[in-house]
Amino acid sequence: MEGFSTEGKINQARRLFLNQCREHGRTCPKGYYSLFLPTGGGKTLSSMAWALETALNHKAQRIIYVIPYTSIITQTAGIFREIFGEENVLEHHSDITFSGGEASQEAERYERTRLLAENWDAPIIVTTNVQFFESLFSHKVSRSRKVHSIANSVVVFDEVQMFPTEFLHPMLRLLEDLRRIYGTQLLFCSATLPPFDKDHTSSFKKVNDFHQ
Repeated sequence: MEGFSTEGKINQARRLFLNQCREHGRTCPKGYYSLFLPTGGGKTLSSMAWALETALNHKAQRIIYVIPYTSIITQTAGIFREIFGEENVLEHHSDITFSGGEASQEAERYERTRLLAENWDAPIIVTTNVQFFESLFSHKVSRSRKVHSIANSVVVFDEVQMFPTEFLHPMLRLLEDLRRIYGTQLLFCSATLPPFDKDHTSSFKKVNDFHQ
């Protein structure tokens, strides 16, 4: 990030936004936070910079990046692998298969990845809204194994306006429990944050409002 260009107003604005995210992450108490930035403003890397600073600040165990679309996940996970290394980033969604033939040279890696996916035992998790919330609401042991890894973590929700409205009430109540009981830090990213309900939006604190 230090090598990013600062020429032009757009790049200067990106740099300013990145620095604000870093500074906020170093000092913020645990809670809900919202981050506003239009497309092209560097939201992915700025939100990750915030998450890293926040994780250091609160000694969090891992960072979980939650995205609604699998197409966006593949791109985002690729960016994170280039930065942090493949061994530190677990991509987990319905389009990822964890299987390999016994004779395959990939078999050992597939098995290791499968075990990581069951427990989310990796420094950085990139997953979908479906995987994240099913892990918390499901009655199946296989899905519930991830819950201990969500506790004391930093969770970034990208494109939060895509939360399904028919399930919004229980989802927000569950996120409130994660924050208050399990010590989870939450960041909602969107160009236009939905109103949700008064009880929860009143607890949001803004990392930054960015307007061109």
